[in-house]
Amino acid sequence: MYVLHVAFECAPIAKVGGLGDVLGALPKFLRRAGIEAAVLMPRFGDAQLQEDALRLIHEGAFTYRDRTLSYRLWQQDAEVLGFPVYLLEEPVHFGRPGVYQDPTTGLDFPDQADRFFVFQRGVLAVLKEGVLRPDLLHLHDHHTALLPVWLREDPAYRELAELPIVFTVHNAEHQGRYDWQVWEEIGVPVARPEDLQHRGQLNAMKAGLLWADAVTTVSPGYARELQEREDIAAGLQEVFQRVAHKMRGILNGIDPDVWNPATDPLIFANYSVEDLSGKEKNKKALCESLGLRPDRPLLVFIGRLMQEKGVDLLVAGLEQLLTHQIDVSVVVLGTGMPAYQAALEDLRCRIVRPGGFPRLVLRFEFNNTLAHQLYAAGDMLLMPSRVEPCGLNQMYAMTYGTVPIVHAVGGLRDTVEPWDPRTQQGTGFRFETFTPRAFHQAIRRALTVYHRPDQWRVLQRNGMQRDWSWDRSAQEYLELYRTLVPVTS
Repeated sequence: MYVLHVAFECAPIAKVGGLGDVLGALPKFLRRAGIEAAVLMPRFGDAQLQEDALRLIHEGAFTYRDRTLSYRLWQQDAEVLGFPVYLLEEPVHFGRPGVYQDPTTGLDFPDQADRFFVFQRGVLAVLKEGVLRPDLLHLHDHHTALLPVWLREDPAYRELAELPIVFTVHNAEHQGRYDWQVWEEIGVPVARPEDLQHRGQLNAMKAGLLWADAVTTVSPGYARELQEREDIAAGLQEVFQRVAHKMRGILNGIDPDVWNPATDPLIFANYSVEDLSGKEKNKKALCESLGLRPDRPLLVFIGRLMQEKGVDLLVAGLEQLLTHQIDVSVVVLGTGMPAYQAALEDLRCRIVRPGGFPRLVLRFEFNNTLAHQLYAAGDMLLMPSRVEPCGLNQMYAMTYGTVPIVHAVGGLRDTVEPWDPRTQQGTGFRFETFTPRAFHQAIRRALTVYHRPDQWRVLQRNGMQRDWSWDRSAQEYLELYRTLVPVTS
């Protein structure tokens, strides 16, 4: 069986968030399970590619808005990432640096919609010309969600109309909403135009949900929330209920070839669940590099500074924690909304003690090496997410013996088991209500256990012993694919 994943990101070639991590790992583990899996994505101007492993396999052209666009299709050899990656080079829309935003301004590209549509029309051209002949298409997020409509409804792709399609929702907040006139200009007539529309607009995600043969999302908890909560579904709750019969939540995994404290080359010292002494070395080295006191509990936040990540709650919770003179150190690593950066910087300035060690270190950047070092050095990971479809950070943290403190939502509820001191079971701390008080109380509960070293070691080891690898998830996808593709293919 040949499965072609179509997506806008694939780590490390191009990564903005969790979508890139998933596409950088899932195909590799599917191949280990016996599936011929590959990725098709745009070739961006700043793509991280191994040039000597690239080869040109096709050149062609397609029409978009009465304009002929030339493209070239490159293949990066499977040996680089463990699976082949096909890169659609179309210089007009993808030749510049940046995946979704202009790196010089931090703003979305003004032709963002055209870039998503052009990519999908390029994918259609590649499929129609027979350059790639998958048995099944696996589409990811709204950037690819209109492909099933074209394949099913446009007579130009009649020979591809029966191609099985899986559509995965990584984050329902981002749906691909456009003026309806756009579809009238670039699309094809459909029997029920309302199936493409939501609140009068073209809605790409709605189209993908309704036209795909199967729908998945990235955790069982998020699948339930999308059908039960209009705020989580961002207006599409009724549509998710409508496709419930063909929808399932499959928890994301992490790649142990990349995330493993015993082998990680980016951290200061390697360690394992059997010998945690290396974790203390990581904490000491990191604290020295950042000017922090290593004898304090070290709390870390790693992620985008966006509303969905609960950064407003992070700021409020840290203010309660740090202004009450609780003896902790906090490191925040990430980029995002300037207002959140300003609020964190204001808090940092207000808690400075003249001549003392800093207690809040801010790094407003994307820094993969520092992220690995924070997972290895940290005592606790803060994840007060407002919405979290799956979450990978809490899995990375547990793997590295860093205890997560999370809002009980989506995949965080699925993966973080509350600590129970009576049974010595659990992997972290959860809070149910999205309030500064509940967040602060969860941190205080964690600090209480931290000061009981024997219990804390048990808690750390509980998390480190969990299996978060993609092997489990790949098997679930394999079972799904087999329901859609005849065994003879």
